Amino acid sequence: MTSTMKGFRCWTNRDVRQTVYSDIGALPSNADAVFLAAHTPTVVSHPKGEQLPDDGSDERQVLRALQAHIGDPDRNTLIAVTGESGAGKSHVVRWVNAHLNPDPRYHVLYVPRAVQTIRELLRAIVAGLPGGGGQDLMKRIDAAVGKTTPAELQDRLLEEMRLALTWTLELSAGSSDEDPDKQSAREERNNLLGEPDENGKRRDGLADLLALPQVNRVLLRPDGLLDNVMQSIFAQTSRRDEQQERFEDADLPLRAPGVRRELGRNGNLRVLWNQITLDPEPALRLLDEALRKALPRTIGLHDHTGETLSLLFQRSRQALRQQGRELVLLFEDLAQFGLVDGELYDQFVIQPGADMAPLRVLFAVTEHRYKDFPETVQTRITHQFKVDTFPLEDRDAFVARYLNLVRLGRRNVEAAWSEAGSSGTEDWVPNACDTREEGLPCQFRSQCHAGFDTTDVPGLGSVGLYPYNNIALRRSLEARGSDATPRQILDVCVSEALVEAEPQIARGTYPHERVRERFDFKVQRGKETLLTDRAGTEAERLYRALVIWGDEEPLPSAVLDAFGFDRSAARQQKVVPTVPPKQREKPAQVQPNPLSDLFQWQNGVRLPDSQVDLYRGILLRLVSSRLDLDQDLYHTANGHGAEIFNGLFNRQSFDFGSDARGRSAGAGRLHFELGRNAEDIRLLIAARWFVDHGHWLSEKGRWPWPEGYDPVEMMFGLEERLDFWAELVRTAFRDRVGGRDLACAAVGTRAVALLAAGASPHELRNVGAVLRETAGAVTKTTPGWAAVDRMARDVLRRVPATDLLGQLAAVRQGPTGKPQLIDAGELEAGLQRVLSEPMEHLRTVAARYADAEPVVAKAAKDLLTVLEGETAGFLAEVATAVKELAGGLEGQTPTSVAHAAKEVGKRALDNHLFSPRDGWWAFSNALERLEILPGDLPLDWQGDVAASAAQEALSIQHWARKAVVGAQDLEVVRRAMAATRQECTRSGGRAGDLDHLSAIVRRKLGQVEVLLQALSTVEVENG
Repeated sequence: MTSTMKGFRCWTNRDVRQTVYSDIGALPSNADAVFLAAHTPTVVSHPKGEQLPDDGSDERQVLRALQAHIGDPDRNTLIAVTGESGAGKSHVVRWVNAHLNPDPRYHVLYVPRAVQTIRELLRAIVAGLPGGGGQDLMKRIDAAVGKTTPAELQDRLLEEMRLALTWTLELSAGSSDEDPDKQSAREERNNLLGEPDENGKRRDGLADLLALPQVNRVLLRPDGLLDNVMQSIFAQTSRRDEQQERFEDADLPLRAPGVRRELGRNGNLRVLWNQITLDPEPALRLLDEALRKALPRTIGLHDHTGETLSLLFQRSRQALRQQGRELVLLFEDLAQFGLVDGELYDQFVIQPGADMAPLRVLFAVTEHRYKDFPETVQTRITHQFKVDTFPLEDRDAFVARYLNLVRLGRRNVEAAWSEAGSSGTEDWVPNACDTREEGLPCQFRSQCHAGFDTTDVPGLGSVGLYPYNNIALRRSLEARGSDATPRQILDVCVSEALVEAEPQIARGTYPHERVRERFDFKVQRGKETLLTDRAGTEAERLYRALVIWGDEEPLPSAVLDAFGFDRSAARQQKVVPTVPPKQREKPAQVQPNPLSDLFQWQNGVRLPDSQVDLYRGILLRLVSSRLDLDQDLYHTANGHGAEIFNGLFNRQSFDFGSDARGRSAGAGRLHFELGRNAEDIRLLIAARWFVDHGHWLSEKGRWPWPEGYDPVEMMFGLEERLDFWAELVRTAFRDRVGGRDLACAAVGTRAVALLAAGASPHELRNVGAVLRETAGAVTKTTPGWAAVDRMARDVLRRVPATDLLGQLAAVRQGPTGKPQLIDAGELEAGLQRVLSEPMEHLRTVAARYADAEPVVAKAAKDLLTVLEGETAGFLAEVATAVKELAGGLEGQTPTSVAHAAKEVGKRALDNHLFSPRDGWWAFSNALERLEILPGDLPLDWQGDVAASAAQEALSIQHWARKAVVGAQDLEVVRRAMAATRQECTRSGGRAGDLDHLSAIVRRKLGQVEVLLQALSTVEVENG
């Protein structure tokens, strides 16, 4: 004998496999001893039927109800045990069968759930019915099923359905008492069947639609209803309550293309298909009818000649009647009969008579199938017993009974059952804890029961919970949920738990990582408060044990020994919060500790969305409160500064992992990862406490201070992390805006736009001038510069230079909080660099600030693009204009030329010699512009070879566009004078006036001498 529980197991995985069957369909028919040893009384209600005295509330009332009707020769007894899937209906039927003692008054036909195919099910019924026969029936079924493939039989089934729809199913006749809904349903069904022709064959109905390739393929698809039917015939070992036995929308190609095209010109079928696509339910129910008609014929169950199942039942009941006996039918699951249950329903309806023995039928069926019974069967149900969705009154005892069963093993259980049968002992199941050592108690019984706890089980006494204890078992059951069925509890809490634990305990690795999936792992304390300074794989295993078996308290020595923990390493000291010596009266703590979700997240559970949002908001608030960007003249409370700041740092900057709500911060944004590690958990706890309370007094909180954490350490840890994050944010913001660079970029871009719009570089001498200057009063643009001018003015509207200065380079003082003083030092220097290299400035801004200030960056890029495209044409335009002005003015000022030309033009106009006759206004307007054209235009301009073309175009904008317009106006004057001369030549004039005028003008303007002389010559010749 060993002296320690280390590695001890009182079960084997082989015993688990042989004794625990959560699905009764898998329990062998000869395993009644195992079934009864594990059986826990089931809570059963009795909603229909006569109440018997002292019925109780468990399965015994079902047995009494069945026995009470035996001996009544005139009536059948139908007892339905209903409930949800997995509730324990089949267990009730099996328990009744195990306790239904042999009796000469009746013959029992028991069909367990562990049947195989429908063919085997029918074979079991044939073999179980008294009276012999059935060989002919089984031969037909074997011939229909045994010599064909599932695909061929499935296709044959579909053809039988078409035959049923075409010939067999009868049209429904109306009745005088049917309501409008029933009348509508009847008419719809008849319409779906189609119209009979002269031979009685129905056409243009659902049967014809089944012949369409699209419909045929969908009905015969894998995992469709017809495929499932084939599986139940050929391969399925145990039908389940939840299996599909009705056609659904997916069994018709309601949304598939091409069906209407396939119908061709058959208008009747197209109309029918349209109706089905709008409301498929009537067609699906008619298909259900056809399938129930077709399946028995397909598998040979129905035939016009020879034996049928109904005939066999009839023959058996007749034979039993002659013997004075009754037929008891026990079906663990009526779903096994699937689409051939009509044979049974017929027998349920046929009442006993002089030649027919009565039936006593007990069957298990789900609630929804029970409600779908034909009315003829519904009205004949004698009793309905309902197994509650959660039938276990004592779940601890339920699990403990199975723990005892696996410790005993199947061989010992069957031996005890056999001995009990001969001795009449009622409580025949041994308690393994008391009999494990050759009839003596287990050597570790006292130690194990003290460390792992026990629970009282009726008929067994105190049963040890190992490898559970009370806490672990509670957590395991809570993880299944309050509505868990016995099947679910057995699958996880017994089978899977024991099978996994057995080798892990032997290796000293239990509880392993997957254990978390089996138990409720909710915690109330931080992980590090339990593990102190421990880390590594063994520390993680210890932590799982402390939570699951200890509720975060020290573990009993038996648990430490059994699971192979080092006692010294596992020693835990309960942390008691420090209480000040003189504590004031505590305020009432009305709120529960809100940190549970956080601790669950630490253990791998997804943090709820609301909690993610809450902690992100808290951290954003705390970090933002200590940035102090205003000290650097950055204003981020609103406006463009806020937009830039929020694009860099916001709630999503705090990343709680891939399973947290929302997307994590993208490229170019700050990203702070928060993990499930102890440091980050402490940070979040501290942040939550401080935001909720505003202090670090652990005894004065609205919710309890978390056990195991020191307030001072939490405070310093939070401050350190917040300061670290805040500095990262400050640095990132400075980098994003480049100190004053972004403000400089906005001012510089505006300055370039002003130049492009015609402003003089001299006018843009400082930042104030750039912000005040507008481009609305300068000379209109030229054709070669029009695109640039439009873009420049658009940029001036778009670029928020003033706002950005106020946000990123200004002191905010006074009651309004508006910017008062601008930090102009860097801005002025930056402006001078821009004016010296405007194109390089635009390139830099476009590339650098695409993320930080996309409006400014795009404006710079747009302006740069149009400048590069239009500059060459504009400079050529200016060169032509300068040349024309230099030649046309001949050294005179534009003003003097305009005055002289005006006098000539006026004289010609007064003498009706001005030409063109409708050109006076254009001529006059051109003269007015020439009068104000500056006389200092650089008519010797040839361009600055040291500057780029675009830079040169920007630097001459303030005079170049005037020169271009002046050249255009001078050309208008020249053309008018030439036309007027021609008019004088043709019409004549007064020489004296012109000679006098010519002399005056000649003295004033040498440049019009030729013109005036020409005019005088014409007048003399005509004089």
